[in-house]
Amino acid sequence: MIKAKIHDREKERLALLNSYSILDTLPEKDYDNLTKLAAEICQTPISLITLLDDKRQWFKSHYGLGVSETPIEDAFCAHAITGNDPIFTTEDARKDERFYNNPLVTGDPNIVFYAGIPLKNASGLPLGTLCVIDNKPRKLTESQKESLNILSEQVINLLELRKNKLELERAHKKLKKFSKKLERKVFQRTNQLEIKTIKLELMINDLESFNHICSHDLQEPLRKIQMFISQVSDTEFNNLSDGGKHKLERIDRSAARMRDLIQDLLTYGATETIDNSLTTVSLKKLVLDVKDVLCEELKQYKTVLKIPKDCEITVRPIQFKQLLFNLFTNAIKFTKKEDKPVIKVMGKIVDGADYPEMDLAEDKRYSHIMVSDNGIGFDQKYESKVFEIFQRLHSDEEYQGTGIGLAIVKRIVTTHNGQVRVESSLGNGASFEIFIPLAVKAI
Repeated sequence: MIKAKIHDREKERLALLNSYSILDTLPEKDYDNLTKLAAEICQTPISLITLLDDKRQWFKSHYGLGVSETPIEDAFCAHAITGNDPIFTTEDARKDERFYNNPLVTGDPNIVFYAGIPLKNASGLPLGTLCVIDNKPRKLTESQKESLNILSEQVINLLELRKNKLELERAHKKLKKFSKKLERKVFQRTNQLEIKTIKLELMINDLESFNHICSHDLQEPLRKIQMFISQVSDTEFNNLSDGGKHKLERIDRSAARMRDLIQDLLTYGATETIDNSLTTVSLKKLVLDVKDVLCEELKQYKTVLKIPKDCEITVRPIQFKQLLFNLFTNAIKFTKKEDKPVIKVMGKIVDGADYPEMDLAEDKRYSHIMVSDNGIGFDQKYESKVFEIFQRLHSDEEYQGTGIGLAIVKRIVTTHNGQVRVESSLGNGASFEIFIPLAVKAI
């Protein structure tokens, strides 16, 4: 007896066989029908669908045979899957040096005739065979060979259907597991969103209460303080010592700063509550409106205001004019005394996809507003800090301010679902870029 060779791609072949998850499965009628039909067509008492792993040949269907597997070293099918012939045949195994003393020939089931067609998948790797066996010598006709080949293709079809079904079931389980996981996440996110909504409502209520305190409880005593300071300045100022005069001036400046701080806080809080109607207007028109309000300051500091390029913007006009007002007054405030402030405002319509660094919606269009100045500028590392409330980069002795102006700018942009950034360097002014979603016009 000569043992069959190991297949050239045995490791790959075994991995493929395992992927079908068919070894040691229960009998199935579809496979049994094919072996029965093969035996009847070829007129043999035995027909098998065999699958070969590294130790045995296992029978998915065994027509006319009582066992379900035999050792691989005795298997005729092991020879069949390593050969190049489309059908492996031995007409009389008793006279074949490869099988004459094989236990399956000398003992039960007393194989004499064997014909097997390798069961190959699309890549050409054999999983096993569809074979017919007789205990007497015989030959298959061409018609029988052709029929056996057709039946072997049907075995492969059944195996592929099984594999596809298993993959679908696994995919369904993964999808079901993912769906449950997603459902849990959605539930968690929904709860988190509800909590955030409640917190936001509480914050808005707190903000409204704070605005009420600012507008009434804080301003009233402050007005009295300023009134008394004014009275003392008018009637007693000349009677004070130099130290007293200096202290009174400092009290007056502190009261004025407190008044500005309260007004800025009121403006900051009002950005969420006033002027809720969005309107599409010309950027230039809003700039000119703010210019009229600041006409005295612009004249006083000989400010040059340029609007080289206009565009439409969809905003809450009152809020956006406040934004421009804050940027203009900042530009004037932070210009060196020996320089004339130069403010340039430009606008254009852009696609969100063109600015990936700004995290804009790629399918939306935006009004891109640029406000630049020739002021003292600041180190770029402080970009995020300048937009925070009460954050200042200079002392009162250098430049007056409350540290709220740019926080109001950021808040107004946020309420418009927009983005803002600033580029600056020391001594080279600042350039603010604002992106506001453009209203979609009806066709």
